This record gives sequence, structure tokens and C-alpha cells, in this order.
Amino acid sequence: MREQEPLQYMSKDKGSILGQRFVGLILVLVILIAGLLFIKSSYFTVGAVVVEGNHYVTVEDVYQIAEIPEKLNIFNLNAADIRTRLLHDLRISEVDVSRKFPATIVISIKERKPTAYVAGSYGFLELDQQGVVLAVVKNIKKMNVPIITGIRLDDEYVGDKIENPEIKSILYYLSLLNEDVLNQISEVNATSPEQINAYTISSVHIRLGSSDRLSDKAKLTNDILYEIGNKKMMVEYLDLTYASPFIKIKQLN
Repeated sequence: MREQEPLQYMSKDKGSILGQRFVGLILVLVILIAGLLFIKSSYFTVGAVVVEGNHYVTVEDVYQIAEIPEKLNIFNLNAADIRTRLLHDLRISEVDVSRKFPATIVISIKERKPTAYVAGSYGFLELDQQGVVLAVVKNIKKMNVPIITGIRLDDEYVGDKIENPEIKSILYYLSLLNEDVLNQISEVNATSPEQINAYTISSVHIRLGSSDRLSDKAKLTNDILYEIGNKKMMVEYLDLTYASPFIKIKQLN
């Protein structure tokens, strides 16, 4: 009987240790759950949201559209929901939402940029390079992009996508121009599908002809207008209807 007493004492001691460990584990688990609930609560501000790629849409607009609250908690934000909400805005064409360690959400957007105006039933339609109607204005107060003439669109509204083949060709051509060259184009006339003509703000006439080889014609436009500006050339017109471009120099009286 005396030999069994130490064994009985050790068994009780071991059970006590296991009980303490179990209670400790429960306490740790409770603390972790409470901490997690506190972190995810609206009263706890954590993390940051960074917006990249915006030029026209303000950061405040992005926050409002994406429904990002003032008391920011990135653990309560869903990247897929943010992307879906932002894509509903016509000004935004692409969205990427990613998480950056330790506590940052990065929203990268690609905006729809106005590429041209064209006359419509209710004024002038502002189009992006895909032909999406971004806005309709009665009067163009500031001509910051070219106007397409010779074509009038009826019954087109904001959000519609223009499928007119001539307009799609012109928008494609304009989308291939460098930004500084595009800023020089004031008008593209498409009265005839086979006789498309562009005009610059300095009255240079660019004969594009038909809608074939538009990528080549856009490259030539970029190169030649850059050279004209660099060399201060006085040019009457450019003829890009053939593979070899022709430059007509203005005659000085």
C-alpha cells in the first residue's frame, strides 16, 4: 500500500497541470476571438487604401463609388465588391484591387479618356476610344479633343457604345496617336468613307483617304507632325493615302 501512494500523488499532480493548461488555452482562445472581433469592428481604424492611375476621377470619388467608409478597416473590405462597384462608373474602364502587406489595399484604375466629339440628337456626344458615350453636352465650351464632322448620330445616350463603322475607324486612328499629336488634331471629317480628312489646330490638312492601313497612317502622322513642329515647317497638307506619304509645303508670297 505504501508503494502506491507516490503513484497516486503523481497522478493528481498531472491532472492538475492538464486542467491548468486547458483553462489557459481557453483564456487564450477567448482573448484571440475578442481581439479579432474588436479589430473587425467599425470602431477600430486599421490600414490604408491607396488609389493609383487616376487622372480625372478624384480619390474622394473612388472612395465614394467603392463605398469605403471614413472609419477605415480593411479587414471589412471585400476586394471583389470594390472592383464591381467601380466598374459601374462609366469613367472607369479597368480596375485591379490587391492587398499589400501588412495593411494596405491598392486600387489601380484605368480611366476612360475622352477621344472625340460627334454631333447627336441632343447636342454633342463625348466618346472614348472604344466608342462609349461618356457625356452629352449642348455646347462644347472647351475643345480639348477633336470633333468628328460629316456624321450625325441619332438616339444615342450616355453609356451607349457607338457601332458606326466610320466612327470606329476614326476613333481607332485617334487612339494610336501620341498625346501631344492628338492635342494638335482639331477635326476629323468623314463625309465620305473613302475620303477621311483630319485637320490640325495650325491648319495642316491630313488626307487619310479610306480606313485601311490606319495603324500605318497613325504612325506617319506621329512622325511627320513631330518633324514639322521640330523644324518649324510651314505645311499645307499631308497626303497619307498612299504607302509613301507626300508633304506639301506652303508657298510663301
